Amino acid sequence: MLQVESKESTTRWQTVADIPRFPFEDYEQLKAAVAIRSFNIGVNSLAAAEWSEKSNSRFKRSIVTALSLLIMLAAIASVVAAFLTGEYWLLAAAPIQAVVFYLSHPASPIHKWVTIGGAISVAVFLDLLFNGFVIGAALVAYAGLTFAAVRAAGFITNSAYRKALLADETMFVNAYADGVCTLRNNRTKVVYSV
Repeated sequence: MLQVESKESTTRWQTVADIPRFPFEDYEQLKAAVAIRSFNIGVNSLAAAEWSEKSNSRFKRSIVTALSLLIMLAAIASVVAAFLTGEYWLLAAAPIQAVVFYLSHPASPIHKWVTIGGAISVAVFLDLLFNGFVIGAALVAYAGLTFAAVRAAGFITNSAYRKALLADETMFVNAYADGVCTLRNNRTKVVYSV
């Protein structure tokens, strides 16, 4: 069962020590606990993406942009291929990608099931392909590609944002006060948030 520790007052704190009922006396203790994985920082994916767009390295932003373009180009390719080959089932690729894009987001309420589905899609793709259902295999491949691209982009932005929060106490305190990050005790499963 998930237990949440919530703070009533969200006044701006200066340091971790100022946060009421926070499990650490200072920022160095927090960083040490995260380093040994007894605590974990959770981040809001939208906040991480916004931070990444402004502050992440050019290389990581380029990877996220390339993954987004890959999804768009795949959708365009499916439409073009449908009309060139006369296989109009390929027109279903874009709506399939849209649904998978929405469900693959790490904050999705069914993200664990979608992860299982993403892993299973490889086996389904191979089964369809080897049994001669090329169009079905292609549609599953579009879903799998979209799932992988969304999860990879989310991982890049979320992990970079977590690292930034662990490198700057003021940034961590402000993000915590804004409710865009939480702290979870991995042993007791208690989540600390505003």
